[in-house]
Formats: sequence, structure tokens, C-alpha cells
Amino acid sequence: MRKIFLLFLIFFLGFILRFWQLGVNPPSLDWDEASLGYNAYSLFTTGKDEYGNPWPLSIRSFNDYKPPLYTYLTILPVALTGLNEFSTRFISALFGSLSVVIGYFLIKELLPTKTSFFYLLSSILFAVSPWHIQFSRVAFEANMALFFFLLGIWLFLKSISQAKFFIFSFCSFAVSAYAYHSPRLVIPVLLGGLVFIYRQEIRKQFSWFLFGLILFIMLMLPLIVQMRLEVTARFGSVTVLNPDQRLESSIKLIDYDLAKGDFWGKLIHNRRIVYLREILAGYLDHFNFDFLFLTGDSPGRHHAVGMGMLYLWDLPFILFGIFLLMNKRNQKINTLFWWFLVAPIASSLTTGTPHAVRSILYLPTYQIITAVGITGFIDRLKKLKKNGKIILFFTFTLFILSFFYYLHMYWLHTPMEYSQWWQYGYKQAVEEVRKLAENYQKIIVSYRYDQPYIFFLFYDKIDPSWYQGNWGGGEIKRAERSFGKYEFRNIDWERDSKLSNTMLVGTPEEIPENTDGLVREINFLDGSVAFRIVTK
Repeated sequence: MRKIFLLFLIFFLGFILRFWQLGVNPPSLDWDEASLGYNAYSLFTTGKDEYGNPWPLSIRSFNDYKPPLYTYLTILPVALTGLNEFSTRFISALFGSLSVVIGYFLIKELLPTKTSFFYLLSSILFAVSPWHIQFSRVAFEANMALFFFLLGIWLFLKSISQAKFFIFSFCSFAVSAYAYHSPRLVIPVLLGGLVFIYRQEIRKQFSWFLFGLILFIMLMLPLIVQMRLEVTARFGSVTVLNPDQRLESSIKLIDYDLAKGDFWGKLIHNRRIVYLREILAGYLDHFNFDFLFLTGDSPGRHHAVGMGMLYLWDLPFILFGIFLLMNKRNQKINTLFWWFLVAPIASSLTTGTPHAVRSILYLPTYQIITAVGITGFIDRLKKLKKNGKIILFFTFTLFILSFFYYLHMYWLHTPMEYSQWWQYGYKQAVEEVRKLAENYQKIIVSYRYDQPYIFFLFYDKIDPSWYQGNWGGGEIKRAERSFGKYEFRNIDWERDSKLSNTMLVGTPEEIPENTDGLVREINFLDGSVAFRIVTK
């Protein structure tokens, strides 16, 4: 009974950390979140996405394609509570909370010889993980994909003793692939390792395994076809294998003395070396000390200010935990290590590494290894008796202080210092423009912060059927980045200041301070100017 109560408290803590003021912090939707929310709204009201495509397998968003599952699931909260920040982020927070639950059962299946204290400790570490909290509070598909990824691993491990679970495991892996891009690369590699590790057990119940595998392939076929037609556009834009991005560095390694050998042979050979080097460097980036413990990756949307993806105090316990696990290796521990090693594979093939979103499938391996290190540390402290209790007290105090430091940085400092990363100010700009829009023939909105049109669609709740019929489906009109009286482009002050019957929404670099016709300045939360709104 006591264990159940403690489990409930852990899950409740995880739920509160993910749902408390969900629509308030982060301080604004970014453009991807706004796109997910508006497309869910569009599908709910018209059965089509913003481009007029009926129930697509990939959601077209700007020059990209997003997996569809998050958008489809967001239809329900949008239908119940309206189009807003909370409804857009609800699915991520829900599956983030559920991941803490499923994580507990996965950890028990993964390391069955451990104690109840270990399982509870691992769950606490997962519940308060800065990495997981960060992406549970934003509308990122990766967080939902993580839940189904964890569910798939848990069911696969259960299948070793109860073969019928192979069916549910493969189905869960397929759902994860429909939720986000990274699992599409990681899952086949992970499954290959799991099949090798448990090859003896799988051979004994091969029919169930084969049935699950065939079902997985059938479920993936529509996605594979769609990936060939559309989704590869995203991979081409972010991969290190893009020749346009890497050709120059490849050529630098070529020996241009044609007399000494085949030029094209050397070109191909050296390009392969460059690609392998880039992929390996990207992979190793995800073990970078700064990324994990100090600063996180470069986008401010991916971590709290002054924090890495993990707590700094995790480091010694992670190292000690790896040491302890290496000395007690078995099938389950090999599974944990294989999962740990393959998690960043998808991210390593892309630019901008390390990348906290694309490598989120790490979780909760770091928390499990940390818990192994902590329990091993406590076992050794018991031998020190009184001194051991003092050390344990200070270690626990450090944990509590680190947790509250994270909460302080996330709730107070991060919104202030990183509001620019969240495109803060668009909501306020839309509200201000709405008050005066009917008095002006044209409204020009700066494109300096990227994709402004989606915020006007979202916050003005533009009728999707009208938008699709008049603007959404037209490639030429979309290229102009305009609809109705709205025109989205960078502002040329020398030219645009001479316009009449026009409202301008621009950045401080585009519109001078104290200019005539200034309606309002909208500031980022750190006090710097985000937008100036001027009428002509």
C-alpha cells in the first residue's frame, strides 16, 4: 500500500510539472506549435489541412512536412476548449505524464533484479527530468513519439515471456513512427539489436514474432510511400548528406593532381570520408559535456536558461552507474546499453548537432543509469555508518537544491531571457492589429521573425474554409505570403513609409523609434522591442 501511495505521488508530481500553467509558460507558441494548432482547428472544422488536403498522412507546414498523429490527436482538445495555447500543448503534456507511468513499468521489466526503492528512484528522476519536462510542455511531436517508443520497448521485453505481446509491441513502434521522424530511423536499428540479444528466446516463439513483424511492415507501408513522395523533403533540408552543404568541404580534401590518379574516384572516396566524419562528429556531439550538463543545445526553446539537458549532479552517478552495469552485464543490461547507444543515431545524420528534440529517445536511459549509480553509492555509504549518513544527507540536499534551482530558472528567468526564441509578441501584435484592422486597406507584417502568417491565422482564428478556398491551396498566392488585406514581407521603411491607408507591423530594425503614426511598441519580456506598429 505504501509503495502504491508513493507511486501515486511521483506520477502526480510529474503531472503537475507538465500541466501547471501550460498555456502560460513557455510564454508564447512558436511557429511550429501555431501550425499544429491551426491545422488541428482546420481539420476539425473542414476535414482538411490549411492547404486544403483532406486528412493527409503528412501535415504540410511551411516548406516542411510533419507527421500527422499529433495534429489529429489535438483535434479533441481544440474541439473541447477552443483554439488556444493550452489545447495546442495538451497532447504533449498528457503523453509526457503518461511516459512517467509507462517508464516505471519499463524500468521494472528492464532491470527485474533491482529493489522497489530503485524503481521509485528511477521514476522520480524521470518525473523531474529537465529534458523531459521541457518537451512535455510544448507542442512537439517528439515527446508523444517517446511515449509509444517506451511502450514498444516495454511490450517487446514482456514478449520474451508472453509471446502475444509482440503484436502490441510492433504496433506501438509503428505508432511512434507516425508521430515523429526520428523513430523511423532509430526503431529499425533498435529492433535489429533486440532481435540479436534475444535471438534464442525469439526462435522458440518465432510465429508470434513473425506475425508482429509483418503487421509492423503493413502499418508502415502507407508511411513509407508518403515518405518517398513528400517527407524526404525534410530529410534533404536537415541532413549532413546534402551535397550542396558538404561539397565544398569534400573538394578541399581532394588531391587535384590529376596525373597521380583518377580525379572522380578520389572525389567519391573523399566525399564518403567527409560524410562519415560528419556523422560520427554529430553522433559524439550528443555526449558533449556542455550539451548534457551546462548549456543544452543552441535553440533557447530546448532548455531552461543556465541549464543543460540533465542536472550537473547527475554526472558522477552516471559514470558510476555505467561502471556498475558494465560489471553485471546480462541480456537486460545489454538492452539498456544498446538503447542508449542507438538513441542519437537519427539526430547524428542531421545538421545542428547536438539536438535535444531529435535525440529525445535517450530518455529515460540517463535517469535509469543515474539511479543505478545512486543506489550503488548508497550501498557503499552504509558501510561508513555515521559518516555515510552525513554524506547521504548532503547528497540529498544537493538534489533538492538542484531541483528547486531548475524550477526557479525555468519559471522565472527562462521566460524573461528566452522570450525571443518563442516568437513572443505575435499574440499581442495580432490583438492590437485586430482593433484597428477595419480602418485600413492594407496591413503589412514583417517577415523578419519568420512565418508571421500562421500567428494571424491562429490568434485571429481565421475561418479555415475561407482561407483554403481563397488562399490556402494556391501556390502563387502562398508564395506571396499574403491573404485578405494582410501582406507578409520585410518592410522597406524608405518606401513603405510613403504608403497611405496602411498599417505596418515591423521590427525595431525596420521602423525607426518615435516615428509619426506610432500606435504601439510591443516588447519582449526582457524589455527589448519586438514590434513597432505604425499607421499611415
